[in-house]
Amino acid sequence: MTLYTLPDSPAKIKMRRYALIYLCIALFCGLFSAVYEYFSHGVFADFMVYLFAFPLIGGVLPYAVLGFLRRAACPPLTLARVYNSGIAALTAGSCVQGILDIYGTSSVYIPVYWILGGVLVLIPLALYLVRAVVNQGRRAGI
Repeated sequence: MTLYTLPDSPAKIKMRRYALIYLCIALFCGLFSAVYEYFSHGVFADFMVYLFAFPLIGGVLPYAVLGFLRRAACPPLTLARVYNSGIAALTAGSCVQGILDIYGTSSVYIPVYWILGGVLVLIPLALYLVRAVVNQGRRAGI
């Protein structure tokens, strides 16, 4: 008796690839912040210390869940790209805020990163959840 498993769909493989890419980005951000703070003469900034958190929590975690759970529906490519742009904006905002904090200055443009990043993350998440609920209702015959 042999066990046969169905091959994963290309969308699931793509979600796993996104998770791996985000893991590499999180590792790069951790290394970048460590090197930057090493040369900052003992000045630390929380935004720089936790720079890796946006790609790790916002990228690796959701894409790994979508890639490895069999029943999880994969988002359309457009929603994934907008979501990825939001994570990129939040990561860049954290980096710039950390650099400015270490340098000891501020900028009026920093809130743009947080607002734009938040909008670009929340809108695709909301659309994905609405789509998942509608598809679940269709399967249930509602």
